[in-house]
Order: sequence, then structure tokens, then C-alpha cells
Amino acid sequence: MLTTDGSWIQLEADPLKPYEELDNWEKGAEAAGYYQWSTFGIKDDNPLWLEVYRRYEKPELTVPLFMVVVSARHHYEVVYAESLPAMMDLQTRWAPAIQAAAVTDLLGSLDDPRTKHGFAGLVRSALT
Repeated sequence: MLTTDGSWIQLEADPLKPYEELDNWEKGAEAAGYYQWSTFGIKDDNPLWLEVYRRYEKPELTVPLFMVVVSARHHYEVVYAESLPAMMDLQTRWAPAIQAAAVTDLLGSLDDPRTKHGFAGLVRSALT
């Protein structure tokens, strides 16, 4: 978990572990009080994106305020942020990687001769 002072600490337990029996990740997140707050990058369109969930309910739980799902096209990892300042710090640290992945993917699609439509096709038409 990223703390408000900018350091990383290991949580003693995964806040979603008590809800594993639900067999549905999103239902487990909601049961722990987390609801989608924002997304950085375009889900399933960029090679890397962040899905941010905020805890709105369950004040009796001592789980972090934010849960961040770091997603690639076929894999994800979950990290946590203690507070809004910690979440903004995490976003600031990781936004360059998300932006670089999106730009690299876009540049790769511009070089793909199979791409004839959309922005990539328009740029290719203008350059040839």
C-alpha cells in the first residue's frame, strides 16, 4: 500500500480475501466497500491502464481508502493507496508509464499496413 507519506508498506492481509468465496472479483470488491472511482487509460484499448476504486461504505473496516487495479491486456495486479494524497501520488508516479504505453501502441499501429481506418489510416494517407 502506498501511504500518505509516499512510502510503500506491505498489508498484513488482502482486503478482498474475506470475499474470495463470491467467485466474482467485482462482487468481492463491492462487498469490501469499493466502487469504481476513475480510470486512467482506456480499458481494454491501451496496453496498460489503471482502474481506481474508492471505499464508500463499510466504515468499520480498516482497509485502505483506494484500491488500484494495474491492468495490462491479459493480466492485472492490485495495489492500494491509503488516502487521496497517496492516490494522487501514485497516479503522478505511474501516469508516464501509462502514457508511454499508449503512445508506443499508437505508433505501432501507424506502422501496421492492415490499419486503413481511423486516425492511423488518416495519418498514413496524409504521409503517402
